[in-house]
Amino acid sequence: MRTVLILLLSVSALSACGLRGPLKRATPLWGNPPNEGPLDPRTIKAAEEAAAAEKARKDAERKAADAARRQELEQQATPPATPQ
Repeated sequence: MRTVLILLLSVSALSACGLRGPLKRATPLWGNPPNEGPLDPRTIKAAEEAAAAEKARKDAERKAADAARRQELEQQATPPATPQ
């Protein structure tokens, strides 16, 4: 009876161990494993880096366009100098 009780306690204690939710693939200890498609961490990282680069490019274009537009408006708003 004592061993059954100990066995039940140990099984219940072990059942609470572990991760909850989706498991993540561990990084390889050596070598370079083949790409596993869109769920591969390397593919996800490359996509995130490409999105960040595209966002930075669009932000730079937007800033340049804003600066050009601001300069154009300032030139239109400045009255011509009158000769004395």
